[in-house]
This record gives sequence, structure tokens and C-alpha cells, in this order.
Amino acid sequence: MALGSTGGFHNWFRGISAVTVAAVFALVVLGGVVRVTGSGLGCPDWPGCDGGIFPPLETKALIEYSHRVTASFVVGPLILFLFAAAWIRYRREPWIWAPASLAFGLVIAQALLGGATVLTELPGATVMAHLAVGEALVAVLVVLAVVAYRGPLAMGVPNWAVGKIRRFPALAVIAGVAVFLLLLSGSYVTITGSTGACLEWPLCQGEVFPEHRLQIIHMAHRYVAGIVGLFVLYSLHLGFRGRTQPIEIRMLSMVAVAFLVAQIIAGAGAVWSDFSQDLRALHLALATAVWIAVSALIVLTFSRPGTRWSGVSHG
Repeated sequence: MALGSTGGFHNWFRGISAVTVAAVFALVVLGGVVRVTGSGLGCPDWPGCDGGIFPPLETKALIEYSHRVTASFVVGPLILFLFAAAWIRYRREPWIWAPASLAFGLVIAQALLGGATVLTELPGATVMAHLAVGEALVAVLVVLAVVAYRGPLAMGVPNWAVGKIRRFPALAVIAGVAVFLLLLSGSYVTITGSTGACLEWPLCQGEVFPEHRLQIIHMAHRYVAGIVGLFVLYSLHLGFRGRTQPIEIRMLSMVAVAFLVAQIIAGAGAVWSDFSQDLRALHLALATAVWIAVSALIVLTFSRPGTRWSGVSHG
């Protein structure tokens, strides 16, 4: 059976890979809720909660515990399945087994970092590493899901990238790196306690360049967001201008732009609402949505539908 066929198992694999991306997105969003509600130590021990298997009926403990349950009983088993299926059925296909293996390694690292974060009482570097690994995991699973649906990647400029659009593939990759760094800068604002340092938007207490340390950190994130946002918008507009691109490239470029604009509005709204927990959580969720959309866009750009796979091992 060729990997590109419509065999039942392969459709199964495609479906599970897509569900796993959605599950990890939900896990990252839950992690954001843990952060904005200050629930990181709702369960002060690990892997149990408050000395027992189940959490006490207390809001922060329940929020933290729901994050752990999603990671342990939903995301973990899904990634384990993909890893096992890749090596049992698709071990001749590096574009399948390599991201599946990397995802398996990352989810283990994520679990260990999550435990270390709690046991060491939320040190900033560990919290940021936990987020970085989580976002990297999302991107790797996006690669696996898109490849499962579209076929292997080719490291070259696609034939539809002509004229000014020829710059799009390289700019999309740079935009992806920029979005990842922006996510980390936002995490740095949180772990340094700089979130509420500026009570106005777009200025900070009426100043463009404040002098206090926490305000400088907060405004630095806004400036990074502004620079990255403009660059990403420019890059993505090349994805939907003209008519040479495949329809999925044009549509996903517009979706990514919509997510980016919504995320900026949510960030401003969080400041205007005196840092509403709901809007802060929405801001973080939309940031990950932008990351997923841009990651998928990059993979789609370099995918080659119709490329023959080398075959499937039935182990």
C-alpha cells in the first residue's frame, strides 16, 4: 500500500495527527489560563496534587490539575500513538517518523519541565523553557499533520512563487522564527511581573520610553510586537496577493493575518480592561493560533502534493 493511498489506516493516521494538533493547542491555552490566574502552584507537588491523587475543590488547584490531566491522559497518549504508528507502519518515510519521534521527545521534555517548574516553585527560566518546548511541540505536530495530508516536503522555491511572490517562502520562514521569539518575549513579560507595569495602551503612563525597569520590559515587548507584526503582515500579504498561489496558501495567509490582528486587539483590550483574566488568556490563545497558522503555512509552502512516497513498511 502506498502512503498516499486512501487506505483506512492512513486516513486514521491523518485524523489522529490533526486531533493531536488541536489537543496540544488546547493544552497550551490551558497553560495560559494557569499563568494568568496564578494557578501554577495550585498543586504544590508533582505528579500528585496537594498530597493526594485528586485535587482539593479549590479553583486554582482544579485549573492546574486540568492542565496536568490534559497533558497526561490526552496529549501524551495521542503522541505516543503517532510515534508508535510512524515506526511500525511508516518507518521508511523520514517525513513521517522524524517529526513523530521529535514530538515524542519534546512531550517527555515538556512533562519533565512541567514537574521541575512546580517542584522548584516556578523559576522564570524554567517557565519560559516550558512554554518554548510547548510551542515547538505544536509546530512539530503541525509539520506531521500537514505532511500526512499533503505529502513530503521539498526544500526549494515552489513553481507557483513567481515575480514578487518569489520572496514569500523565505519571508514566511523568517516570519515563523519572529513569531516564536515574540511568544518568548511575551512569556518574559509574565515571569518578570511586568504585565501590569503599563496601565495604558499604546503609551505607558503617557510615555513612549519609560524609565522604570518593569515598564521598560513591558514596552520592549510591545515594540518587538510592533516590529514583528509589521514584518509578518508584509510577508503574509505576499501569500494572498496575485493568483499564482494555491488557494490553500491564500486562504491560510488571510487566516493568519486575521489571528494576528485579533491578537493585537486582545492585547490592547487586556490593558484597557485593567488586565482582565479573560482577555489575557485570549491574547495568549490567539498568539498560539498565529504560531500554528504561520507554521502550517510554511509547511504548505514547501509541500509537494502528488510526490511519490518511498512506500510503507507493514512491520
